[in-house]
Amino acid sequence: MFIDTHCHLQFEQFQDDRAMVMGNAKKAGVKQFIVPGVDPLSSRLSVEMAKNNPGVVFAAIGYHPYEASHNQPLSLLDTLLSFARESIVAIGEIGLDYHLFKGEKAEGKKQEQKILFEEQLRLALKHNLPVIMHCRDAYEDFFRVIDTLPQIPRGVIHCFSGGLQEVREAQKKRLFVGIDGNITYSKQLQLIVPSIPIDMILLETDSPYLTPIPHRGTRNEPKYIPLIAETVAQLLNTSRDDTEQTSAQNAQQLFTLQSDRNVL
Repeated sequence: MFIDTHCHLQFEQFQDDRAMVMGNAKKAGVKQFIVPGVDPLSSRLSVEMAKNNPGVVFAAIGYHPYEASHNQPLSLLDTLLSFARESIVAIGEIGLDYHLFKGEKAEGKKQEQKILFEEQLRLALKHNLPVIMHCRDAYEDFFRVIDTLPQIPRGVIHCFSGGLQEVREAQKKRLFVGIDGNITYSKQLQLIVPSIPIDMILLETDSPYLTPIPHRGTRNEPKYIPLIAETVAQLLNTSRDDTEQTSAQNAQQLFTLQSDRNVL
């Protein structure tokens, strides 16, 4: 089976047909979904979805770096963990995103992001949870923050956009990398992926964003994971079945996923 390790099914874009979207994904062989939060509301909704779909939907809770200036209380994440620990498999989506700061002085905003990132990494270590990490135009600070911790957390760099140096750094830290629908159209990413060992790769859609070819311009859905797998398999010169099996094993290893066989 396939596992979509990063899809925002709790977002309003799926409000009207969420059950159908999940059903179509299952028909395509995508049997499990990890749903990361990006703020207080989406984190609560992620937990709610996981509780309503045990063994199929798994929650991740966290604050996206763009929440750094909103003074979000980490106590909310602790509260969710206290009553829904069995549904939560990761802290995420957390990290650094400097994309909006290009061409402007943003030391204060960057520092706010780094503080929030580190706090959530430490929360994950405290609860022995892996992390789902977002990094955009910020890899130097991203790895520097991780290196300040007493130990390297288990985790994945979501929607990997780094180069060979970042691949090597992730491999050294035993981090996974998430490959999304942009692998079907990003020439830069297509040059990098052949250098990534298959045992580091997770498949993810980032739905409703990053829709793969040939469906660009429409809402992304977990049912498109096989398209991502096919492209990865071609770039790695392996079979789609091997990509499917290994990526699922990687996900199960990182997130310690349990299956409800009655549902699957």
